[in-house]
Amino acid sequence: MTTQVLEDPTRPVIDIGILAEEGAWNGARKGVLFLCALAIILDGLDNQALGFAIPSMIKEWNITRGDFAPALALGFVGMTIGTPIGGVVGDRLGRKIALIASVFLFGAATLAISVAHSVGEVSLYRFLAGLGLGGALPAATALIAEFTPKRNRSLSVMLGIVCIPVGGMVGGVLAAQLLPEFGWRMLFVVSGLLPMVVAAILAVALPESPQYLLAKGADPKKVAKSVRILGETDTASSVFVDRREVELERASLASLFVATLRCTTTGLWIAFFFCLLPVYVLYAWAPTLLTGKGFDVPTASFALALFNFGGVAGCIVTGWAIGRFGTRPAILTVAGAATVGAVVLASMPISVETKPLIMGLLCIEGFCLLGAQGSLYALAAYVYPTNIRSTGIGAAAGFGRAGAIVSAYAGAFALNYGAAAFFAIIAACVAITFVAVAIVDIHQAALRGEPSRAPT
Repeated sequence: MTTQVLEDPTRPVIDIGILAEEGAWNGARKGVLFLCALAIILDGLDNQALGFAIPSMIKEWNITRGDFAPALALGFVGMTIGTPIGGVVGDRLGRKIALIASVFLFGAATLAISVAHSVGEVSLYRFLAGLGLGGALPAATALIAEFTPKRNRSLSVMLGIVCIPVGGMVGGVLAAQLLPEFGWRMLFVVSGLLPMVVAAILAVALPESPQYLLAKGADPKKVAKSVRILGETDTASSVFVDRREVELERASLASLFVATLRCTTTGLWIAFFFCLLPVYVLYAWAPTLLTGKGFDVPTASFALALFNFGGVAGCIVTGWAIGRFGTRPAILTVAGAATVGAVVLASMPISVETKPLIMGLLCIEGFCLLGAQGSLYALAAYVYPTNIRSTGIGAAAGFGRAGAIVSAYAGAFALNYGAAAFFAIIAACVAITFVAVAIVDIHQAALRGEPSRAPT
């Protein structure tokens, strides 16, 4: 049991755990989701900006697409390092601090790419941006989960994660407008300045998690301020407790492998790795693949925007399905469908003549693949308790970013063998994701009844 002070029978007791999980999903709580969503949208935008710009940069600098593989890989190395660091910082110093610092860092580093004159400079700035891009998501996901009632949590987390493809859609629209008229440097100016502005907004408007503040023994006045977001107005003389959480050791990677979590953590890490790998293959290399098949740059950018558009719908529908059927059937369904979709794309001839069909299939693949990716974050937010939640999400996502590192080279390698090899790699990875999710032994049950942390 976590308590702020010893319980006093003369003072009202507010159980933050019960209030957070069973209270109303009010406007103030949704405001936290909105603020975190802004950060995640820009994470998605800056994550994909280089993929949109590579065809133009190749032409201007007279280099090959393979020359950009190290730049992409270093960005993913930064994400791989930044994600678990962001998770641990979120559990030790606060979710708010971790999120603001991450957003500002990836904005400033993305802005710096606008003045780069070589792939080496791009690689350095992309690595720094990756540190921030990696750190933002676990902190944002933990905040969303802790300000959302249990009955709405999976949907809320999915609504946050859906902002990654929303950011990609925004990036596709910006790239289609800015690249022909102003060039690739302006794309990075806009993509860099926006996160820096949002970081300032978060510093003023975003509250800290009351469960986190309580667990860390913060000033009761700070706890009371955040508790009011949960819908409790009479906090002046209250004692705050949280009886819902079982105390675990201090947040660390070792705490994720205690006996009750070992199998689930292992399965999650494998699932994240093999789900994020194909996602980033598409983000980084799909525009290059399509322009190599005769598509112009605006059309190739729009195709990736359609992939992200499908992902938005996929995350929303999968979030609903998790509440209705539970995480296991929902995730397995979209992962299985994404495998089939990639096989179909691998068998299709890609040319200007088949453009409408390819566009439609990419949208459907985005629905399934990004729906699976987003649902993994919802599962991780459910599995881990408050004091290791940010660490747990960050570690799983960080292992997934290692798959993104591999994607930088896997995509470049596959392009040398054509579109069939490109989409065959995607199909194989999603099939492994399906198996990994199947072996996870802690799943959220359908919320028609009370969900349990017991293995299902």
